[in-house]
Amino acid sequence: MIHDKESSLVFSNDMIADAQDILITNRIAEDFLQNQFLNKTLKIKSLWVLGAGTIMAGPFIGWNWGVSEAGPLGILIALIILTFYYLVFSLITSKLSVLYPFIGGTYGYVRQGLGSFGAYWAGVLTCFQFIGCTAAVLATFRNYLALINLEYSTLFSLGVFILLLVSLQLFSTRIMTFVHYCLTCCALGVLVIFLLGTFETVQSSNLLAVAPSSFSLQEILKALPFVSLFFLGLENTTMAAEEVRFPERCMPYGLYAGFITAVVISFCICFFTLGSVDWQLLTGRQFPLLFTLVQVQSQDKVLLSTFTVMSSVGFIAALQGFISGYSRQVYALSRGGYFPSFLSKLHPTRKTYHFAILVPGVISLGLSYLMSIKLLIVAAFYSAVFVHLLVLISFIKIRNSEPEFFNLDRSVFNFFLLYMTIILLTGSLFGLVQNHLIDWKIIVLSLTITSLYYFIWGVRNIHQDAPEEAAAALKMRRNRIRFLN
Repeated sequence: MIHDKESSLVFSNDMIADAQDILITNRIAEDFLQNQFLNKTLKIKSLWVLGAGTIMAGPFIGWNWGVSEAGPLGILIALIILTFYYLVFSLITSKLSVLYPFIGGTYGYVRQGLGSFGAYWAGVLTCFQFIGCTAAVLATFRNYLALINLEYSTLFSLGVFILLLVSLQLFSTRIMTFVHYCLTCCALGVLVIFLLGTFETVQSSNLLAVAPSSFSLQEILKALPFVSLFFLGLENTTMAAEEVRFPERCMPYGLYAGFITAVVISFCICFFTLGSVDWQLLTGRQFPLLFTLVQVQSQDKVLLSTFTVMSSVGFIAALQGFISGYSRQVYALSRGGYFPSFLSKLHPTRKTYHFAILVPGVISLGLSYLMSIKLLIVAAFYSAVFVHLLVLISFIKIRNSEPEFFNLDRSVFNFFLLYMTIILLTGSLFGLVQNHLIDWKIIVLSLTITSLYYFIWGVRNIHQDAPEEAAAALKMRRNRIRFLN
């Protein structure tokens, strides 16, 4: 009995020590956030803009390249696959963004489940996804201006890009969110103009056409990166949680609103475009909506002129969204110590992160000239697939280690839904093997250099007081108490 009492006393002391450590960890994180305070001004509408505005260039560019790979019905299958796993991703991140409302987004979630190395890779791949998409949109915007015979198109597109970079530094988040909201609404209006212009020309025979080599798994996998242009960038919403006033209420609704907008746009655009013209005419066209409208409304000069001029708003809205996305992710990784500290330097009043906007912006500008648009899209898509796979695995580990946070959600986050999505994501990675757009030597070299950077610099400079790192330490303490208990 004496031994039992002594054991009980020791156990209680351990519990008290762990509880004190948790309080210390929370205090460190709170002190850190006071020094790195970001203005909490975003609401549901702002979150919807971050998701829907970022994907606004997708309907206007390149998604029809997947038609040449899989045909109209193959595109539909690819669209259903993407809709399914983005639905699962939205459900998962809506929960994780409330549990871990940090600007790190996917990096913060993976940090809780797979440790610092997995978090580092999730953050780096997210950065590359948004930087690659920025470069792809910038290159296509430049080509679009040249197509409509705008004089000095290169200078104009470069001027718009630099103006966005500068504006995001000079103005507060609230002002730039309002500008993004206006641009997104204008872009949605342009899409409505397209739908009205093609409404009476849709034919079921065009929709049911099947490519000779379609419906093979290989062809559908090749089409996935281009169809993903309707969804690439929705992750932007998760990286704004730290700037949301009431994340437990706003984050889920903002994520769902952005996802629903993407689904409605993708199916409507595919239906009206593929139903209005022969799918074989769309293959190789860089701007499918403009080409379709010219084919079916060639006599209506006012409609064509309005659509042609206003379409540029979609590119600008997407550029602002992607810039916001990569800057938040770079800032979070720098704040955590993985990237050099100057990238997380904040303006004292506006709370904007200058170098996190400028440095990746210069990189994306260079990539827009050095790499082809198709290669940028493929690389950005597979970066997103890797990130989503890491987030799903992390979610499973977090749910298994801390089931008390998910008791009410087990019916939604069931094993079949999660593991089915993991199988889909893993299967889509085989498309990278089938698609020879990317040189394997470059991939291996990039992976090696990025990993060496982590082991030489990143792991030695991690800031334990950063919110994502402090939350991971707190999680370890909770697991220790649970184990002792």
